[in-house]
Amino acid sequence: MINSTKLSGSKSQLPVFNRIFDKFRRDQSGIAGVEFALVGPLFILTILGTMEVGMVLSTEALMEGAVRDAARYGVTGQDEAERLSIIQDIIADRTIGLVDTDEAQIDVLTYGSFDVIGAPEPFVDGAPFNGVYDMGETYTDINGNAQWDPDQGLASAGQSGEVVLYRVTYDAPSLTGFLNHLIGGDDNVIQLVASIAVRNEPYDLEDGDGIIE
Repeated sequence: MINSTKLSGSKSQLPVFNRIFDKFRRDQSGIAGVEFALVGPLFILTILGTMEVGMVLSTEALMEGAVRDAARYGVTGQDEAERLSIIQDIIADRTIGLVDTDEAQIDVLTYGSFDVIGAPEPFVDGAPFNGVYDMGETYTDINGNAQWDPDQGLASAGQSGEVVLYRVTYDAPSLTGFLNHLIGGDDNVIQLVASIAVRNEPYDLEDGDGIIE
């Protein structure tokens, strides 16, 4: 025999549960916090990523301007040691602290012409004829350092009329690491490079520093 009292009691509890459920369903308090927890990290990462891209582009632009100004000074033919020191000072000044010149690599290389910038020293390829320089193969020591080099540039600000490459390489620290991983970098740094090649002016240092002939 079915106990009608228990059934009626169970039925009477249903409206109570429905009212409680409806109350929670209509309660919107705290939903903003939940939504922010879901989209907030992505929003913050987007802001930081935008800031990082802006910082990288700004630093690159300053580096480009710095090497142009350094080259503009270098072509005038001041004393070699003085030129290199002032070139480093120019780069430090123009990059307004965004580039640590103590950590940056600053290359000033002299070449015979614009066509050979970055080219290796010529060599005679022997067995196994692999197209790369192997120890003992005959080569032309263009920069005069008594060894074969993959870049024939001579570390010098050059003489009158010579072609000179000014290059700054800097590992900029990454703010988020996101852009770093996107471009396949390592160690949470983004490598930035700025360079310019110029021909020194025709000057005569024997008669006076930087006097144009």
